[in-house]
Order: sequence, then C-alpha cells, then structure tokens
Amino acid sequence: MIQALIIGYAGTVAAGSIEISSSDLTGSGRALDNIKGTWSQALSCALIPGKDLKLSAEYDRSENKNFVKEATLTGTLDKIKYALTTKFNGGNDLKVETTTNDGTKFEAEGSLGNLYTLSEMKVSKVSATRGLSLKNILSGSSQDCELEVTHDLPASESKLSLSSVLGSGVTARGAITSKAGSSSVAYEVEYDTTLSEGRTLHASVNPQDGTGEVEYEDSATLDATITANLPLGGTPSVTVKRSFAF
Repeated sequence: MIQALIIGYAGTVAAGSIEISSSDLTGSGRALDNIKGTWSQALSCALIPGKDLKLSAEYDRSENKNFVKEATLTGTLDKIKYALTTKFNGGNDLKVETTTNDGTKFEAEGSLGNLYTLSEMKVSKVSATRGLSLKNILSGSSQDCELEVTHDLPASESKLSLSSVLGSGVTARGAITSKAGSSSVAYEVEYDTTLSEGRTLHASVNPQDGTGEVEYEDSATLDATITANLPLGGTPSVTVKRSFAF
C-alpha cells in the first residue's frame, strides 16, 4: 500500500530537505560521511481512513543508496493518531497514540506482518506519560514533573521515569528499571543553554558512574551546522552538516 502510494506521488512532492554530513573532522579520513533526505506530501484519499493524512519518505545513503529507506503514512482517527511505516529492507511498524481528558498520553508500538490487510499485529512496547505537580512537605512549594511508565514486551522490561526542569536550563531525570526479577536505578542531570544566536551548549552527566558528554553546536559561524562532542573520559569529535530545504 505505502509502496504504491510513494511511487504514485513521487512527482508531486510538496516539501522536503536534504542533509549532507561529514565524518569526524578530527580523524584521518576526512570525507563526506552520509546523505539523508526527507520528503512529505499531504494526501486526500477516500480509501485511507482518517484525516490529516500525510505521506513522508526518508532516504539514507548509508543504508540504501539506490532507493528510500522507509516511508510513513500518518493520520488521525477521532482522538487517535497513527503512523504506519514500511521499511524497504523489510518490516512494517505501527505506532498509535491518544491523549485522555486528564492529559495522560498513551502510546503503543508494534509491527505488522501483512501491510495490505493490516493483520498479524504484534505489540512490542506500551507507554503512558503525564505531567504532574509534586508538593514539598517541608517548604510547601510544588515542582512540575513528567512521569512516564513504559513496558517492553519482548524484553519483559518495565521502566518508571521521572524528569523535572529545576530551572536555569537544568533538568534532572531518574529511572527505575525492572527486568527478570531484578531492578536498577539510574539518574542524570542535563544542562542546556543558548550562548548566542545560533550557538548552543548541552551537557549531561550521570553522577553514579561519572559518565556524560558536552556538546557544542554552532550554526551561525558558517552556512552549516558544526557540532563538537566531548564525551567525559572519551575522544572528542567534530562534524559538519548542511541542510537544504525545498
């Protein structure tokens, strides 16, 4: 179905972009690393259920230089949003989501064995996300947080995540993971700031094991985006990418 649609609409692409990226400029083999492209087209088709229909395709030269990597059909059915993706190297994915009246967002991800009959569906992951406000018993103040519960069915793994913006660009995240009768706790702190127009800094650290990274992104100096990444205790890298929209 999606294969036929993308071929039929290939000549009427409404919008898209092409991204060219370099390899690590600090290494010895400086060269063009990859070319990616995206295309999208709004649809009006009585044979496809729902509204706000859009067909998009993604090209990735590193995976298939001769054809698009995957195509995705998105739309809405009442309060349910769906995304049906066919991968041209094999496999069809389906993602559905809905938001209840109290603000809780439910998502389900899975695969389809038969794209034409939409049968043989296997659910692989379910999740629920909701914003909430936690009150500090001592100070009486409240802190806005986001709570997420996920369950990975094939891995039989459940995760409870809590994140909160502490202010001044600092975000704290914590997660409890349960798998095979055992559980683990992980947390990290992130910092984001805009140094000037077109220049941003992102830093993350895991206090438990001292891992993390610092990333600087500059899209103002050149007509391209320069990204410098410094993993804590690792080797720094610098890459350049250029995007063209049409």
